[in-house]
Amino acid sequence: MRLEGVTAELRPRSDWEAVDLGLALVRRDFWRLFASWWLGMLPVLALSPSLLRDYPVLLVLLCWWWMPVGSRLVLFVLSRRLFGELPRWKEIFRELPRACVRRFGFRMLWARFSPWRPLTMAVEDLEGLRGKEYAQRVRLLLRRGDATVVMLALWRAALTGWLALSVFFTAMMFLPSGQAEEWKALLDAWKDDSWGEIPAAVGWLGLVSMLLSMSLVDVFSTGAGFGIYVNHRTWIEGWDVELAFRRLGNRLRGAGAALLALLLAFGMTPAAEAEVEAGPKETIEEVKSHEEFTVHAVEERVPKSGSSSSWNWDGSWLVGIAQALMWLILSAFVAFVVWLIWRYRHLLRGSGGVAAKRVPPPQARVVMGMEVAPESLPPDIPAAAMELWRVGRRQEAMSLLYRGTISRLIATGGVEIAESDTESDCLRRVTAEAAAHAGYFSGLTETWMRLAYGRSAPPDEAMQELCVSWPFAEGRAQ
Repeated sequence: MRLEGVTAELRPRSDWEAVDLGLALVRRDFWRLFASWWLGMLPVLALSPSLLRDYPVLLVLLCWWWMPVGSRLVLFVLSRRLFGELPRWKEIFRELPRACVRRFGFRMLWARFSPWRPLTMAVEDLEGLRGKEYAQRVRLLLRRGDATVVMLALWRAALTGWLALSVFFTAMMFLPSGQAEEWKALLDAWKDDSWGEIPAAVGWLGLVSMLLSMSLVDVFSTGAGFGIYVNHRTWIEGWDVELAFRRLGNRLRGAGAALLALLLAFGMTPAAEAEVEAGPKETIEEVKSHEEFTVHAVEERVPKSGSSSSWNWDGSWLVGIAQALMWLILSAFVAFVVWLIWRYRHLLRGSGGVAAKRVPPPQARVVMGMEVAPESLPPDIPAAAMELWRVGRRQEAMSLLYRGTISRLIATGGVEIAESDTESDCLRRVTAEAAAHAGYFSGLTETWMRLAYGRSAPPDEAMQELCVSWPFAEGRAQ
């Protein structure tokens, strides 16, 4: 992953702004993503029609169940395109077998019904996490806007059905008048609660409408989930800050290189280049290669008379399968509602009765990978930091002062800082919960980030001032 090659603006966004970012990424390369999705469905579409050509409902269900494979190819292209790499079709074809078999049981059985699939799929495929690490990473990402991901899943289901019906009935409006009786036969078959004989043209139209709807909605929903994933990592890991410091460093290095090139250029004389005109043969070949001079051949195949087919359905066992599927979906929906009630039960508690005591969260011992536990710090933090600064270990000195400040804010200031908080998150919490120390901590945070990310060390006087004015020294007012 190369942040300097990113092709979109990385900045902290709200959840719905992140969804809009994902949709914009899909629109930029829509046809490549759309074709990649259908490439993922190729194994099912190649085998199923010969086995299920008389049962389009089962064929649609099988394609719906296989959709995560197409989503993985869409995510494969999106993730590399964001960081400046456009995968070739050869690479996408090479990714297809892995998308089909990687963690097949987990993805196609348990995770297939997860409403957070567009987000968790990015954790699994792009970060390669498994087991406990995967679960911890997903919980960390879902701290922000898990309701947005669930709402996105509900919209995905609604849009799929609405778009399928729209395509179906719009296409029926353009059917020739001679096929009106086939449409009437279809309505009568459903009205009489019997499957009957459905004309082949109408059956294929319904099948194509549903597949087209699923493909369009899934491509865009995968992009929306990827946008949420990128936004969450920007909030947690500070991608925008890191990218800004890298660009600043590149500009400074570029200025020095330009000055050196200017000095060297004074001692060089430009070499004259001879222009070689293209001969008449090359000019003719170039003109003939244009699209206007390309010969196109159109081959028309006329079907033999009497070859039209219709689907004769035996509904004796298919009705039972449909009913079982209906009860399965209903049971899954009820279980999902019960899980939502249990998951957000704290929002449903009434204000009457004895209020439940709020259990304070455990104090963080590691923040951004840095030890902040009191036993890991020296007794006199400013003196130890100043000693490290004098011997030239400047980043260690600033890190010690920053860690010590966070440790004291957690222990004595009552600030609830989580292990996953970034520098910006810590500053917001201190400003909201410990206003007395907000000014000092703001200056310390700015100095620390300049040294840690931009390799810009403050003057000795500034470091000494931070140590002298440290608000948690003994005898100083809190």
